[in-house]
Amino acid sequence: MVRLVRRRPDGETVSLAPIIVAVVLVVLAALGTWGVVAVKGGRSSSSDRSIPPKNYAALPPMTFTLGGSDARMVDVRVLLEIDPTVDPKQASSFVPRIADQMADRMRQIDPEQLSGAEGAKLMKSALTSVVDREARSMRVREVLLERMVVR
Repeated sequence: MVRLVRRRPDGETVSLAPIIVAVVLVVLAALGTWGVVAVKGGRSSSSDRSIPPKNYAALPPMTFTLGGSDARMVDVRVLLEIDPTVDPKQASSFVPRIADQMADRMRQIDPEQLSGAEGAKLMKSALTSVVDREARSMRVREVLLERMVVR
């Protein structure tokens, strides 16, 4: 067994173990603090990079005639959340096809079907299926129904 001692000039021996233990504890505390700072700093910058910025394309307001016996209409405004690498101006080239397909879909819907939360879900479902089919190359992540007014 190794004994860590030091002899004083008067011949008395003094143990160095408490001093070595104290130095080791200070070094471990410093390394722990440095590790926490490094992990927190690295985690925030990597999490910022992992969440891509949201990119929205606003479609122009559209008005559709609903089916049924009375001539009711619905006005909608739609936002498309698209891939961050896609230019939002690209969405304007898909508007005529989306509007045409939505007009066909809306003629099949009675005005009573668009009342309440279920009506908004039905409209969003119809919009999502049309946008998925017509604007597939634009890589749409989410279809957001910004405004819907039945008149």
